[in-house]
Amino acid sequence: MRTVWRILLGFVLFVILVLVGMHFWAGSGRNQEEQKLVALNKYIHVSSRSFPPAGDMPISCSCKGEERSPEISWDNVPITATSFVILATDYDVPTPAFSIFNLSHWVVYNLPTAVRSLPDGVTPAQMNALGGKVGKNSLGNSTFIGPCPPLGRHAYVFRVYALDEMLSFPTVPDKQAVLNAMEGHILGYGELTGYFQ
Repeated sequence: MRTVWRILLGFVLFVILVLVGMHFWAGSGRNQEEQKLVALNKYIHVSSRSFPPAGDMPISCSCKGEERSPEISWDNVPITATSFVILATDYDVPTPAFSIFNLSHWVVYNLPTAVRSLPDGVTPAQMNALGGKVGKNSLGNSTFIGPCPPLGRHAYVFRVYALDEMLSFPTVPDKQAVLNAMEGHILGYGELTGYFQ
């Protein structure tokens, strides 16, 4: 009987160590991303008619609704910009108190500089008409993932980057591929955070 309890205790300790390790690994990934932002110009102003800054996102944007992408607008853009990238990320998975990994909700790239907003619930056809492309989210789909937090009130960070070039990929990229391709080409950025529980 003692042997069974020792095995169970060992297993529980192992799971706790793995979870703690994943927590710190996820935190270091977020910190690395944010450390790179420190050296960048944060002067693009990002706003949304769908939700106020640091406000609650509407149900229509979430898994409880139609998972419509929110309206996003941006201005105060560098005049030398060639394209825009929009990345929407939840850094609080599974819970803000104990985040283990990041969830990429939206990857939009190669938006021409004439585009300064995306409508609420933008469709693939509308995105193509605007000249933009949608990369893979964390589920491997080229769509917007609506907020659907399992625990707590999660922060959803929408970052708009101005680049000095269009990006080129052999296949549909995910967030990390876009981040890698953007390095050395970011002229400035801005962000907007919305919440959902």
